Amino acid sequence: MNKNLLQLLLISTIVLIGSASVIGQNRNVNVIDFTVSAKEQKVIIDWKTDGATATNYFAIQKSTDGINFKTVALVLGPDPKQKNCDCYGCFDKYAPATAKHSYYRLVHIDTNGNEQITEAKLLAKL
Repeated sequence: MNKNLLQLLLISTIVLIGSASVIGQNRNVNVIDFTVSAKEQKVIIDWKTDGATATNYFAIQKSTDGINFKTVALVLGPDPKQKNCDCYGCFDKYAPATAKHSYYRLVHIDTNGNEQITEAKLLAKL
């Protein structure tokens, strides 16, 4: 191959890579109505999104101090029982004797592997 053809291929590759990164820009998921409540020895965690951002999965994380979080569940898709809604939910075991407070947050992982963490919600001991 001649030098000009190699330069043209290199420039074309750089332009294509740059275009792909612009097209695939990561957008934040819009979490709506994120609630954490306790009922009948369960912690109920529910949330909705606007559906505008592709979701691979959500990780639900829990903490007793609001600083150090541990993943307690993965949610792979919206609730199929709720039609026309990008609604999600899961449960955690309610253990009032183990901690005075429990904090929960969501980690959204999009289809490109990008993470976005929500603010933590406090579930006070009942």
